[in-house]
Amino acid sequence: MQPTKALVTLRYVTRIAAVIILIAVAVGFFLPADYRIERSIDVSSDEIERVEQRLFEAQQWSEWMHIEGGALQLASQATTELNDATTYTIRYDAGNDKQGTLEIVSVTPSQIDFVVTPNQSTLPVPNRLEIIHHLATSQWELKWVIEGELNAGFLSPYLALVADRIAGSNIERSLANLVADANR
Repeated sequence: MQPTKALVTLRYVTRIAAVIILIAVAVGFFLPADYRIERSIDVSSDEIERVEQRLFEAQQWSEWMHIEGGALQLASQATTELNDATTYTIRYDAGNDKQGTLEIVSVTPSQIDFVVTPNQSTLPVPNRLEIIHHLATSQWELKWVIEGELNAGFLSPYLALVADRIAGSNIERSLANLVADANR
């Protein structure tokens, strides 16, 4: 019995699809799973003091930090000043049971290191906010850096390729909120 034309076409399509999937998996082995996302915003000398106030006051983070589909809520805090014991809960919009955390790891006058765990099923993501003074121009720069390595199986390299686009927009909105709100 001869295979029908539809069966021959189906075999052809499935073989092409299998080859494409195998190529995608093979290419994934050669792509890095690590990523670096960096955004910065210039801050004038007139604005830097107000920006620092908002940055180093624990209560203020929930006002300027942009969380896509959710909000940041300060967990219990003994002082109003940001320190390495400051912890926030990430609460997502109604109808979504997932919840995450943001924990401050270290605070210096020019740098804040913190870890974001978007939800219970993801690994912590290290973040760093730096305040840089450019002496030559007397300008200030607020730089946000996220570096890490994804652990999502063979999809990790592909997710690392788009991590900049996904997280970058959230960082940009947060930095803009921080500077804009400080000017009010």
